[in-house]
Amino acid sequence: MEHIETLEDLERFLGRDLSLYEAGSKIDHPGIRISRALDHVARHIRNGDRTAAEVGYQLILKDPHLPFGKLIKSAIARALKHRIELLSEAESLGLIEKTRQLLSLRFCPRETEDYCKFVRKIGPAAAQNVLANVDAKNDKSRRLLAYLGQPFAD
Repeated sequence: MEHIETLEDLERFLGRDLSLYEAGSKIDHPGIRISRALDHVARHIRNGDRTAAEVGYQLILKDPHLPFGKLIKSAIARALKHRIELLSEAESLGLIEKTRQLLSLRFCPRETEDYCKFVRKIGPAAAQNVLANVDAKNDKSRRLLAYLGQPFAD
């Protein structure tokens, strides 16, 4: 997992200019700068910005270690869940695969809960894909798999 300390590091890591998402006065604290910019990415996703959805997708898929990482990644996953139409089918499949990988880890990251909600939002086939391809190694992963296996309302 790549450790990201500054917004400039994150821009290099993602290969994207994030200055559009750094609205307001500039903050000197590098962790808060990253957090604020990515909060704006989540807000732009909720407002229907396809470019922000691409940034959010890349962030989740590449999974860097960030200050406030769980909060940031969860917020982006929740925004994507509400604007799922902004993602291509390939991107949705990438997030399903990322969720499957995280559920198979020895220690399941906290943001995986929000990724599972995203998978359920995609639908029963996505949930089944994850259920059929996870080797759960901890109680949290097993609990999240039970959530994914709950019946869908018609």
